[in-house]
Amino acid sequence: MSPVKEPPPILPDIENELKNYLLCPENLPIHRYERNQEFWPRKPNPKELLYFEGSPLCTALKVQRDPNTGEIIEFREVPIQGAGATAKNSMTLNRAPLPPTETTRGSASYVPFWPGSFPNPVLDSPKDNLSESELLTVPPGFRRGLIFSEDGFTLCDSKNMKEKQFVDDTKNVINLLDIVQQEQDLLGVWENKNRNEEERSIMVQSESLPEEEEILPRESPVLKISAVPPQNALRGSEWAILLDTTKPVTNFKERIPEMAIKFPFELDTFQKLAILQLEQHNHVFVAAHTSAGKTVVADYAIALSQRHMTRTIYTSPIKALSNQKYRDFKTAFKDVGLITGDFQINQTASCLIMTTEILRTMLYCGSDITRDLEYVIFDEASPVHYINDRERGHVWEQVLIMLPAHVCVVLLSATVPNTVEFADWLGRTHQRKVYVVTTFKRPVPLQHYLYTGKGGGSRDNRFKILDADKWLMSG
Repeated sequence: MSPVKEPPPILPDIENELKNYLLCPENLPIHRYERNQEFWPRKPNPKELLYFEGSPLCTALKVQRDPNTGEIIEFREVPIQGAGATAKNSMTLNRAPLPPTETTRGSASYVPFWPGSFPNPVLDSPKDNLSESELLTVPPGFRRGLIFSEDGFTLCDSKNMKEKQFVDDTKNVINLLDIVQQEQDLLGVWENKNRNEEERSIMVQSESLPEEEEILPRESPVLKISAVPPQNALRGSEWAILLDTTKPVTNFKERIPEMAIKFPFELDTFQKLAILQLEQHNHVFVAAHTSAGKTVVADYAIALSQRHMTRTIYTSPIKALSNQKYRDFKTAFKDVGLITGDFQINQTASCLIMTTEILRTMLYCGSDITRDLEYVIFDEASPVHYINDRERGHVWEQVLIMLPAHVCVVLLSATVPNTVEFADWLGRTHQRKVYVVTTFKRPVPLQHYLYTGKGGGSRDNRFKILDADKWLMSG
């Protein structure tokens, strides 16, 4: 039987046509030259190989003047730190500034500034000069390396190396005969120690008779002033310093004679302690009850940054709270801005109010606002309601980790049960002390009423059932 033959193709094979078109240029028609590849011979210019972009200046001239007369004494050439550093190749604060259009938000192509929670790269840089004990003699993958004699120039051969190695090995050999000769002395020392311990135990037993142990009380009597057990006092940790709010601050006006903002009322003790730490540029964690006056600490941080000609960022968990704080701060401070996903108002202001997600994006995109940033205020900084949130908790944690070292963190919350534990984590992350200020009672007590009105004459019937201290049986 003859093999089955396939019918001829109706259309030509596209793959074969492409091969013939690309691999056989001689088959191209000479009359349709406009569809063919055009080529113009290029004139060689060797001078273009000599072009080189100028490197940035690494030094600058510094003027030294007479402190009394101001006369110029001399000029000194000093090195420039971060020469040639830009937002795309450096994480230092000395890099070149961004264009005005990208100052606030930054760009995804830029690298962030060096976080304060990361180790300092200058301290971890390799040493310039190493000692002889730190030098390596065996390259990776080699069995042995080059060993020089004591003069440092003569190369030792393999025989000398083996003899030297044998001498070094004999130093660690233990002579058993010496141990046998010293065996009696060692046993005598041990026997004397055991005898001394037995004699001491006999003396102690003879001094304390069993009759005296039964008569004398084991615990010294203590007068019980109150039957109510005292509350367990909170203790600080290595990085969390718990400030005592029970004692009044007597020298507050002496330590801060001119406050950044004056309040029309007398400050509470926890507010004074927090303001003192803000003046010293320390991390502050204010865990106070609702309506205790935590906003006073935020107001003072904003006013203090405006006095220092720096910036402050006020973060809140939701947009509605950001809009509310913008209206409140706008009446007290003039230079206030708002940045959310919906509105951008006065982005160059010294006080910016935004959500935590916006701040995280700015930190990752290398925003230039971070250079002048002095305080970052976290409102409602509750790890229970925010950090433990699976959807948004990591955002809050990333912001605390990515903040540079020169930024001071101010935490405001009313629902944090473990203030010292959380402050200790923040302090260990940034290697800085965190000062915790807490309140023990609510300044404005809550009162519970029972409403029994149904309309008419009983529509105003209210009975107090819970006072500020206890339940009322009369209610």
